Amino acid sequence: MDDTKSELALQSTSEVDGDGEEVVTAHSFLVAQADLEREAAEVLPGKFDECTYDKGYIRQPLYACLTCTHPPLKYCQGASSSDSTEPAGMCYSCSIECHAGHEVIELFTKRQFRCDCGTKRLLLPAEQGACCRLKSARTMLATLENANNVYNHNFWGMYCSCDKFYVPENETGVMVQCYVCNDWYHDSCIGQLPSEDEYDDYVCRECVSKHPVLRYIDSTMLRYGRVEDGRVSRIEPATSAKILDTPNESNTDEPVSKRARSSMCRLRRDTSAIDSQQPFDMFLADGWKSHVCTCIDCMREIEANRLVFLVEEDEVVEPEDDETLGESLYESAMKQLRNMDRTRAIDAASAYHSLSSSLKEYLRPFAASGKIVKSQDIQAFFEQQRSGH
Repeated sequence: MDDTKSELALQSTSEVDGDGEEVVTAHSFLVAQADLEREAAEVLPGKFDECTYDKGYIRQPLYACLTCTHPPLKYCQGASSSDSTEPAGMCYSCSIECHAGHEVIELFTKRQFRCDCGTKRLLLPAEQGACCRLKSARTMLATLENANNVYNHNFWGMYCSCDKFYVPENETGVMVQCYVCNDWYHDSCIGQLPSEDEYDDYVCRECVSKHPVLRYIDSTMLRYGRVEDGRVSRIEPATSAKILDTPNESNTDEPVSKRARSSMCRLRRDTSAIDSQQPFDMFLADGWKSHVCTCIDCMREIEANRLVFLVEEDEVVEPEDDETLGESLYESAMKQLRNMDRTRAIDAASAYHSLSSSLKEYLRPFAASGKIVKSQDIQAFFEQQRSGH
């Protein structure tokens, strides 16, 4: 066995002391720590030092905490919950800073949502201070709710029309997100799908039924998925639209929100071609947003139904890139030290050197006798430091 294999074998071998407790060598601990840092850099690539609350209602990645909120009986996984709460969502930063160690689930991207952490809907346990750690001085938030937030079964970890709890490792198919409601659907539950190069966005049958204005999109930009027995049975091009000649809206290259408003609907549907009693899904081609009707009546309906994102920019507010990504904790600490003013840097370096020297002196007898260092020994050391002995 060569040296590399010997080292790997040494790292993977666990020892047990006389009390039956697992013993980890300092080398193995450092290797494991480095692995954790690499994994964290992959999973948490952005900064998490600022809550998005003050940015208002935005489109952003969201998370839910099933430790701080409890679903109603129909959504309980395992043991039933007798103290169900209202659903709540939080931003990327709060999911890390405020809910570390909790059962946090990813909700992916949702729009027009303001972080609930620290508000009436999502208070931390009392022993953790109740308020959001990233805005701890604003205790008045605990009496407020984000009135414009919209919640659904996703906040309990449920997705699709089948209402199943999402477990990534158990998924065998593809999931497609509805552009309007942001729920995700299994391809097997949708039914037949166009090929990937035939559509850019998907709108579920529930949203099409709920918002008739969605039908007023230039037919050249969409395909219908006819639903029979709960699943799409066939894909049809929408060829029945009659596009009216309205000069003030003839330039579809102009941003939709800046077009002049016409009193006449730019698109007229041949209603005989669409059976209003039969549900259907919509598959929209790339560039479809520039073909949404913006006549006075359609815009009134779009605004009343909070669908303005159909005609405006709909960018996702992502966490800021972390410039320390890929650095070890030691490297990050050294960089922070270099950024401090001289006096604070000298004080920090002196405190570090003092703590390091004290710890080495405390551990010296263990090294000399071969005695195993246990967690209670380290706790005793820091107790001594706090008491000044």
